[in-house]
Amino acid sequence: MSQHAIGIDVGGTKTKACLVRLADGAVITERTAATPCQQGGRAVLELVGVLAEAMEAESSARKLDTAGLGLCLPELVTGAGEPASAWNFDWRDLDYRQHLSRFGVVHIDSDVRAAAYAEGWIGAGVDADPFVYVTISTGLSHSLVIGGTPYAGARGFAIHFSGSDLVAFGGEDQDLQVRHNLELFASGKALGERYGKLIDRPGTTALQLFEAEAHDPRAATMVGDALLSLASYLGQLVNTLDPEILILGGGIGGDPSVNERLASLTRPFIWADGARDLPIIRSVLGDTACAVGVAALANKARKQAVRI
Repeated sequence: MSQHAIGIDVGGTKTKACLVRLADGAVITERTAATPCQQGGRAVLELVGVLAEAMEAESSARKLDTAGLGLCLPELVTGAGEPASAWNFDWRDLDYRQHLSRFGVVHIDSDVRAAAYAEGWIGAGVDADPFVYVTISTGLSHSLVIGGTPYAGARGFAIHFSGSDLVAFGGEDQDLQVRHNLELFASGKALGERYGKLIDRPGTTALQLFEAEAHDPRAATMVGDALLSLASYLGQLVNTLDPEILILGGGIGGDPSVNERLASLTRPFIWADGARDLPIIRSVLGDTACAVGVAALANKARKQAVRI
């Protein structure tokens, strides 16, 4: 087994590359850069190549045995490791594997599955089976982990718990339909954009919204509504999947104060009395979870390719 692998977490706002020791998941070195999503998929691919080269150079300088490159994306990724959406940037028509072939076997996965794998390997989910990992950050997604393996679904798309959903409808005497797109209402990207429009400051971030909560009643209302909405969906995840624990990660979900509030708000939405007190905890690995997880997954893919 190779001793180290490179993991790159390509996010909607920033991209983090890590050189990971596979024995214990330790991050030997890392580098972070802004993701040029607005410049298109080609620019994002070029950045990934630059960061991978930087990690290889660090590995060489330290005389480390490194093989395998893992990439996780904030997109749908098929079971065959192919990008299948373009919410943040579009790789579907790019020859990304050829571009990155100099790094050997390249493994591509969704960011939430990579993070969930890492949390089950060396993080908050080590002693839990099954557990659900939820990313609440620029976007929203989840992964059910069973026996240490993230469940991908028939096509690789089992990461959603939000979208354009019909959440209520009237009976025979009513003509009422309520649709609620959680991604456009309570994700980090949506919260920043909504608050920025409210205060006429384009480019406002979700972090700035949470900071404004203490002195701006409008921000407090927006945060409260978003957290309550998120809690209702988290409760439905528990009702549907019955995990042993629920792990919240990402820039918002991994924040201690937000985690505590979400846990409290979620419990009333859990139907079964025996499940209502399940642990709702935050990620142990924080913002390195995705890169660490996909580095380990890349090493597994490399070993499988060698056996074949």
